[in-house]
Amino acid sequence: MEFTFKLTREDWKPFLKLANRRLTTIAKANPKLFVTNLVAWIALGFAIATYAAMYRKYPDITHDLNVLAAVAIVGAALLIGSFVFKQWLYQAASLSEAGSFLGTQTVEANSKTITFKSSFGTTTYPWDCFLHRAENELHIYLFMDNALALIIPKSAVGSPEKLAELRQWAQLGEP
Repeated sequence: MEFTFKLTREDWKPFLKLANRRLTTIAKANPKLFVTNLVAWIALGFAIATYAAMYRKYPDITHDLNVLAAVAIVGAALLIGSFVFKQWLYQAASLSEAGSFLGTQTVEANSKTITFKSSFGTTTYPWDCFLHRAENELHIYLFMDNALALIIPKSAVGSPEKLAELRQWAQLGEP
């Protein structure tokens, strides 16, 4: 079976989410992140409690404390905004218009191997070299490493029969 496709920047976003979830699972990050978040929230709670105690204890400086609170809130909003902006910058710069991801790709697949062809070259992979396989409603992901995968749009494969055959060769379970 052979088919050709061209991925877009919109195809990149679901992969990033999937790779992030995969890395979180592999690193067993959820419990670790829970503990660090808990410590941070406890420290923040103590700071807010201290602020409230000072507000009650020293009513003559409430204006100064209000200014301090406003500056802290604006600072926190700017910090969060900078994280969002940084992510946006990285996503915008992560793909090159001249790179292989956004270029035309041709896939040849049979029961033993899958071959990807692009303007950069041709690479053939045996099906058993993939460490992990995943899919969503639009794509099949064949992971060669923890965060590196070949992405195949299901719409490019063609008929449901060809897609079922590809899924069988890739050893994907039912969607």
